Amino acid sequence: MMKYAVHTIMMAAAGLLAVSCETSRPVEVVLVKNDLPAAAGRDSAQLAYDLSQKTWCTNDEACSLILMLMEGEDSCRNFDERIVALDAKGLADAGWDMAADQPVTKGTLAYMLCRALDIRGGVMMHLLNNRRYSYRQAVAEGLMVKGSEWEPLTGPEVVGIIGRAARMKDRMVSQ
Repeated sequence: MMKYAVHTIMMAAAGLLAVSCETSRPVEVVLVKNDLPAAAGRDSAQLAYDLSQKTWCTNDEACSLILMLMEGEDSCRNFDERIVALDAKGLADAGWDMAADQPVTKGTLAYMLCRALDIRGGVMMHLLNNRRYSYRQAVAEGLMVKGSEWEPLTGPEVVGIIGRAARMKDRMVSQ
């Protein structure tokens, strides 16, 4: 009987391990709508506070935070302008299929951060130049935790990630 229980536990653990190694896209993301003002017109402290109160960080808010991290402000009026501005700086790809109000994924934020912070990464990141390897590099740099590049990020997670990125940027500037 004990042998059967140990075998069952081992098989269940192997199954969980196999599932946790997948990098498939989430089937469905349930958005929680908040009545917070749009990202434009807020400074980084106000946006960070608002995000700490939200379930999900949207693509629009993440793009705004990246602009604030790099330029100190977000002068764009809407999401489309933010994407164009980030694309012009090489921090995003205007061809990405993203909606402003959808949650930002780990891979998307990692891609923007790796380019914003000029994180070189490994051979695969240079060869493929995609969100997957940017995410893996962001994990290696300590900016993000392990998971899947397609996982959506909560508001508090993004606040923490941007805080770590800002400290990394400050260390790079002071050296």
